[in-house]
Amino acid sequence: MKMGIFFWVLALFFIVGCATAPPVIEKKDVKEVAEPAAKPVVETPAAPPRLFEERDLLLDGVALLNRPERPDPEKARSSFLSLIQRYPQSRWRPAAEAFIRLIDERDAFREMRRQDRLLVDKTRTERLRALQENELLKKAVRELTENLQSETAALAQENEQMKRDIQRLKALEIELQKRERMLR
Repeated sequence: MKMGIFFWVLALFFIVGCATAPPVIEKKDVKEVAEPAAKPVVETPAAPPRLFEERDLLLDGVALLNRPERPDPEKARSSFLSLIQRYPQSRWRPAAEAFIRLIDERDAFREMRRQDRLLVDKTRTERLRALQENELLKKAVRELTENLQSETAALAQENEQMKRDIQRLKALEIELQKRERMLR
């Protein structure tokens, strides 16, 4: 994952490095007038040029993305947005926009992955529930089949017993008729 981010950052730097800089406006020669120096002038440190501040904002955002312990894409995104808002004509603007787009796409991908995991978990839970229900139904069918077989066997025995009883009753009836004939 980190190598992928590093690759994209490197590719983005190559693309941005190939971008052309705005043309430099040449200043006309101005005649220098020498004034007598009455007292020494203390030079205040000049503010860094705008280009460096733009670059620093971009590099801060990249550094936030490439932190080894834990990248912070939200702070990096705000750094890139700051660059875009402060310096709309900056040569680093396309790079910052690309980083913002990549961060947004990464967030969208993470959200989709989270939803996919939830869906997988839900599907897995439903599958387990269906398997448990299936096992319960198989067990119930097995029990009913066993009950049916035992009842069928019991009924078959009872049926055989009744057939034997009917045969004995017929034999007794015949015996009874013979006795009645003998008694008359």
